[in-house]
Amino acid sequence: MDKRRLMIGIIVILAIPLYIWIAYFEIPAKSEIGEEKMQQDPLTHNFEKVLQYENDYMGNASNTSQLFQSLPLNEYKQSIEMDPDHLLLIVHYDASAHELQEKTQQAVIYNSTAAFLLIHNLEELEMRFNDETFRVRRDVVEDYFNDEFKTLIDPENFKEKVQKTFNGEKQSAMYKVFTEGK
Repeated sequence: MDKRRLMIGIIVILAIPLYIWIAYFEIPAKSEIGEEKMQQDPLTHNFEKVLQYENDYMGNASNTSQLFQSLPLNEYKQSIEMDPDHLLLIVHYDASAHELQEKTQQAVIYNSTAAFLLIHNLEELEMRFNDETFRVRRDVVEDYFNDEFKTLIDPENFKEKVQKTFNGEKQSAMYKVFTEGK
């Protein structure tokens, strides 16, 4: 009987720290990794998380860099360049647009719309990948959304008007307008 109690005691002594480690360290770390993974994808990105980077001026390099560090494809972002004379922001990505395929189109739409909403004086955004460069102008994006552009700052409107358009034909048409300006 004493051996049985001793074994149960040892199991309990080992189980409590193991439970505490799993509940308070392992599971939260995994959920944080899952959240970061969701923020990488334009389909699952939470726009509300980037609202804190809203700024009147693109010249705030730290804020602008943090914004793009929080937008989709941030794991590929290498650097940013600013051209204050033309109010142009250039974002360099260490990835092939061809390899990312559909994610490239979605990120061009998502990131440019978010950038123009949150950086008030930004006029042009250039996204440079290893094999391709995409240039989007504010006036084209604003014209595409018409009077609804300013309402996209609301995360629910952004989700409805931007993220939910990521399906075959609508996405392709939107991408073409954004990159070609027609």
